[in-house]
Amino acid sequence: MNLSVSHILTGYLGTYASPQSKGIYRFSLDTSTGQLSKPELYYEALDCKYLSLYKGLLAAPVQKGEDAGISLLNVTSTEPVLLDHLFKELTTSCFITQDESFIYTANYHEGLVLIYQKTGQGITPFKRIEIAPKAGCHQIIFHDGLLLVPCLLLDEIRIFDPKQDFHQIGVIPFPPKTGPRHGIFTRDHRHLFVVSELSNELYLFAVEETPGNPASNFRLMSVHPLLEQSADFTTAPTSAAIRLSPDERYLYISTRYADVISVFELKQDGAIMIQQTGSGGIHPRDILLTPDGRYLLAVNRTEGGLVCFPVDSKNGMLGPICSRVPAFEAVSIVLDETDCAFQ
Repeated sequence: MNLSVSHILTGYLGTYASPQSKGIYRFSLDTSTGQLSKPELYYEALDCKYLSLYKGLLAAPVQKGEDAGISLLNVTSTEPVLLDHLFKELTTSCFITQDESFIYTANYHEGLVLIYQKTGQGITPFKRIEIAPKAGCHQIIFHDGLLLVPCLLLDEIRIFDPKQDFHQIGVIPFPPKTGPRHGIFTRDHRHLFVVSELSNELYLFAVEETPGNPASNFRLMSVHPLLEQSADFTTAPTSAAIRLSPDERYLYISTRYADVISVFELKQDGAIMIQQTGSGGIHPRDILLTPDGRYLLAVNRTEGGLVCFPVDSKNGMLGPICSRVPAFEAVSIVLDETDCAFQ
């Protein structure tokens, strides 16, 4: 089969453990057509619900018996190679990310951040940041040498300085029962966008320089509701993922139980919602744009699976679904660009 005429991306799905989902799944996306391949089981392990891919290394939370921790895989060949795994948590973390030297996890239930160091032989524990029991730690964001940790159940983002042994140096407060979940910076780190899970809002911050006090750099510019106040839902909606388009003109946010994806156009002084469309299923979790911004992928955990939306290059809006494949209990997506699809 000649694949030279198309551009194929390889992707991986993280899933909650269930009889129909057994670990990490692999799929491909043909960006010339928007067609997805059926996800196939790539690495079997329980509760690999969030994934981080960095230079051919795939990190994921895992559950083994009564123990929880992380696995680090080399995915540069056809079959995954387990480099190492460690079990240092009571429950699997809800978020994982990595850089050149470290792997970071945020544990929602235990209220802590764990940092693992990559070594030539595998991984080793490096730092444990205790925040608070049931703090709802939901993400780790890198900013100007600092770590920002949204604490959903504390209604704040806590700021830690690695240069001061990860001492907490500040906090970004949110109104009660807001539930800040995930945030994303512009490439120049001049703006921070945060989605709240409980109040279903988009928060826009300007990042300003304050000599000697980096924790006070964040100035709230505007707040935008994601849903109509009068809307009636059987279950209270909870917003989940937030993504920024490659050209940084649009924001995309998924909301569970309302089962929608909201699209915002960014303006100099704020944002305007330009579209709200169905997620293609029930209980949308992660969403992800392709590197060229032509497609948006969404995983619907309960029903609908993995879907691919074309993105209008002129206005950032999502078109009708162009491809759909089953993806049971899938909640996270990562993409890796490759020369051709796997066999």
